[in-house]
Amino acid sequence: MALADFKPIAHFGEPAAEARACRTACALFDFSFLECARVQGGGARQILEAFTGRALAALDIGKINYALRVGAGGEVVADLTIWRIGADCYEVMSGRREDIADLLGCAEPAVAVNEMANRSIFALQGPDSLGALRHLAEVGAIEPLPYFGFTNATLDGVACRIGRLGYTGEAGFEITCARDRGAALWRALSSHARSAGFVAMDMLRIEAGFVLFRNEFRLPVTPEDAGLGKFHQASSSRPPRIALISFCADTDRLDWPWRSSQPPQRPAAPGEIAVTSACDSIVAGGILGLGYTLCPSEPGAALHDPTGTFRNIRQTTMPYYDPSKRRPRLPWRRARAQGSAAQHFRA
Repeated sequence: MALADFKPIAHFGEPAAEARACRTACALFDFSFLECARVQGGGARQILEAFTGRALAALDIGKINYALRVGAGGEVVADLTIWRIGADCYEVMSGRREDIADLLGCAEPAVAVNEMANRSIFALQGPDSLGALRHLAEVGAIEPLPYFGFTNATLDGVACRIGRLGYTGEAGFEITCARDRGAALWRALSSHARSAGFVAMDMLRIEAGFVLFRNEFRLPVTPEDAGLGKFHQASSSRPPRIALISFCADTDRLDWPWRSSQPPQRPAAPGEIAVTSACDSIVAGGILGLGYTLCPSEPGAALHDPTGTFRNIRQTTMPYYDPSKRRPRLPWRRARAQGSAAQHFRA
């Protein structure tokens, strides 16, 4: 199946239950929409540093970096991950076809850039994720993986690359295998994790305060504006002109996953918010979203949506779920204990 033919699954019947499974046990998502290229050769690091604006000298083999693509005007256009496979070998994953196409154009006589198209990519997320893998493999090399580290392993007879990262605010993995083995691996994984779709994923990433390039970068923003300045070398130390925040609100009707029908407009006055994402959150028990303001205040501050879509808007902690961002990094025993401990979510 060509990537152009991949159709993301919105849900498997119960989006809120799928999100709850991720928060309390584990859930399985199909991320095979991601595009990938391998960059290999003596100048591979320099090409990727110029391409992303992120220094990679400290990125060890077996580790992953989050990075950005920034346009000529300083605006963020996409985010991606860089996996260091060998001394002069890297793989780059992005949700945008344009990034991989542009990277293919960076090839030089001493640096090969090849598209890695025939892959399936799954995200296994939640405090029971390692337990699910125990049914399919010996996890001795997987369990000690640090956050944003990866290793090769075999799951239920399928050769995989397994990275400890995710898009939910939970401990978990991204798992890559050959496309022709993807269906078999999905069946094996889904025997031990709840299948989940992109409605649940959108809720989870909003709760965790993660940007979606199709939403948060529709409004032209710098890395600093989006709270991502540390991931780009050209970022300055000046205060951001606007800031990405999290909020709770009311609305009459919310299509899900929600995306503004018109590109958001830059807030014109203090107290205004340009809403970029929103969901019906199981953690917040109501509408939770992300957006940009001119002068962010303390949690609880009132905000105004000039479009009139959202009302009774109150700024919240950012992220709303796990403000300390500790859960994805916890050792597995503690991650499981916290996941079972006792968070009671409302649908």
